[in-house]
Formats: sequence, structure tokens, C-alpha cells
Amino acid sequence: MNLHIWLVLLDLVVVMVLITRRLDVRLVLLLGALPLFAAKSGTAAMVAKMAAEMSNVATIVPIGSAMGFAYVLKTTGCDREMVRLLLSPLKWVPWLLVPGGILAGYLVNTTIVSQAGTAAVLGPILIPLLRAGGLGAATSGAVLLLGASMGGELFNPGAVEMRKLSELTGLTGHQLVARQAPLNFITCGSALLAFWFLTRRRTPIDDPSDEAASIDEPIRIFKAMIPTIPLVLLSADAALGAASPLAAVVGPSKILAAMLIGVALAGAIVPASIRGLAASFFEGAGYAYTHVISLIVAASTFAEGVRQSGLIELMVQALANWPTLAVVATTVIPWSLGVVSGSGIAPAVAIMDFLVPAADGLGLDPVRLGTLAALGAHFGRTMSPAAAVVAMCSRLADERPSELIRHVAFPLLFGMAVMIAVSLLGIV
Repeated sequence: MNLHIWLVLLDLVVVMVLITRRLDVRLVLLLGALPLFAAKSGTAAMVAKMAAEMSNVATIVPIGSAMGFAYVLKTTGCDREMVRLLLSPLKWVPWLLVPGGILAGYLVNTTIVSQAGTAAVLGPILIPLLRAGGLGAATSGAVLLLGASMGGELFNPGAVEMRKLSELTGLTGHQLVARQAPLNFITCGSALLAFWFLTRRRTPIDDPSDEAASIDEPIRIFKAMIPTIPLVLLSADAALGAASPLAAVVGPSKILAAMLIGVALAGAIVPASIRGLAASFFEGAGYAYTHVISLIVAASTFAEGVRQSGLIELMVQALANWPTLAVVATTVIPWSLGVVSGSGIAPAVAIMDFLVPAADGLGLDPVRLGTLAALGAHFGRTMSPAAAVVAMCSRLADERPSELIRHVAFPLLFGMAVMIAVSLLGIV
């Protein structure tokens, strides 16, 4: 390797060290990109790349509208009704509290594409229900954490990872959701079963309490169904084609249209909230830009700097005869970055930018590589003390973050091992 490549590797090491020391991930990635661009195409090219990502309709519209819709659900109370509907059967089958609680979080995360947001909506109802069923604080918080953060988001075509993978592969969001589903189910299902097995071996608390009274209140079914409207519309659009109500809308605007229809129906169901709906929607979109899209901008800029350096070509050449190593690396690298940074988005996007375009040269399926990167990053974030979702679950469960991580670490690592194994064996 020439001197330039060694300098690039040094830059990567410095970036990792600074992220480990809990510096802002966006700042570190942009500072790390600066010398990479300066050595090749110049700093003007870096500014141009940032500008392109900051105004990327394919990223901003789906993510901003999805988070705006999530804020509208909170304003109208529709999110709470959906959670109560999902959890109400669990009160009568206590042995299903753990898998049912995780599955409820997984499903909520498909509509609210924010892990901390999912935990904030689900936790105030799920935690008391789990405690009333005899589970301890740490176990209850871990159930919430697994459900909110494992991989449910990847079933939403508007999710960051799905949009990035769509951009890299040319496939639609619906095609990608369908193709990643088997590996997602096997991976997250393995983690769930491992956690459930370990939980059943632990001793429950001695004084279960009746803290789940809100489950007994009448559920407003129409409000509970509102969060599913955009997903139903987008799924129908993929199935109906020209007969779809969204047929006249194209590109990312299709996702925006589905979200706006959901907003309108939420307002119709809860007329008292109409005055605040626009403010809630744009507040959510602003939150998405600040906390999600900004990460994508930084990660994509850094990834482009690394790509220009020539390191990726060398790595692809090194992995060309080692597809097994490529599969492992695509999983483990984003997982480790997720643990260090507390973000699932930035590592997934960065690794996708690196390896998905090189998938054909490695003799691997680009969608499979993208799914491995996304799930690896999600699992890493779920066991990171720096993750917002871990902090949220810890606060709701009134337990230390380290205790929640201790409970979920082995199941997540087991799920990752299963994911790598089935990928190497070609089972799905």
C-alpha cells in the first residue's frame, strides 16, 4: 500500500477513537472527511457533496414526513391507542408477556421509524404491564429495548436504510422490504427466542402489582388503526398499480402523500387536534432533519471521501476471493460502530455506501449485504450505552442502562451469529 492509503487508515483510526470518546458523531465524520477530500478532489467537492445530501429529496421527504406523522400520532393520541390495542391480549396470557411485548415494539417501530420514539410511546403502557406480570425492572426495560430497536423499522419503505438501499440498488422500497423480510425474521426471531429462554430461567419479582389499569379502558379502534394507514396505502399501491389511490404520485412524494392522508384522517378522528396538526407535523420533520438526516449527511460525506481515497477498491480486491469474510465484515463492522456511536443509521449507511456497490464484484447479493449492514448496526445500537433508545428504556424502567444491556447482549449476539450462519449457508 502507498503512503496515501496509510494516511487514510490513520484517518479512520482517529475517527473511531474520537467516536469512542463520545464526541458528536456528525462532527467527527465531517472532520474525518475533510482531509480525505482535501487530498483528492478538494474541499469544494466536499461542500458540494454535503449540499447534495442536505437537499436530497430521496432522503428528506420520506424521513421527514414519517417523523412528522409520528408527531401527529402523538398529538392526537392515536399512537397510544394502537399500543393499547396491541398489548390488551397479553394481560390474559401472562406467559406471552415477554415475546408479546417484544413483538408489540417491533410492530410499533414499523410505523414510528424512531427507536426512542417507539420506546416513549410503548413504555408507559408496556412496563407497568410487565411489572404487573411479575417481571423485574431490568427485564421489563430489556423487553421494551429489544422490541423498539431490533429491526421493525426495516419493514417501512420510508426507513433510512431502505431508502439508501433503494438508491444504491435501483429497487423500490417495497421490493427491498419483501427481500429483507426472511433474514430479518430469522435474525430477530432468534434473538427473541434466546431472550425469552433466558428470561424464563430468571426468578420473577416477589410482589407483582396491578399497574396496567390503562389496558382495561375502552380502546378507540378507529384511533388505533390510524398509525397503519400509510403502510396500508403504500402496500396497496405496490399491489394495485394504476388502480392505486397514490398512482398519480411518483418517487418520494408517494410516501409524503401517504403520510399526509394519515394526518388528515387523524384530524378527522380527533377534530379537537386540528389546529395543532400542521405544527406537530413540521416539528416532527424538523426533529428528523436534526437528529436523523444530519447523520446521513455526515455519514454519506465521509463515505464518499473514503471511496475517493481508493481504500474501497483495495478492500474489495482483498475480499474478492473471500466471500465468507465479506459477509462477516458487513455484519460485524456496522455492529461495532453501532455499539461505539449509539447510532444505527450512520454505520448502516456508511457500510452500504462502501460495500453494496461492490457486491457484484464479490459475487454476493447487494440486498443481502445491505440487510446484513442494517441489522448489524441495529443490533449494535441496541446494546450501546450511548444510544438514545437505551437511555429512554432505562428511564422508563427506572433501571441502569448497563443492566438493560447486560440482559440483551447475549440474545443479540446469538441473533447475529444465526444471521451470519444462514447467510453463509444460503438458507434464505
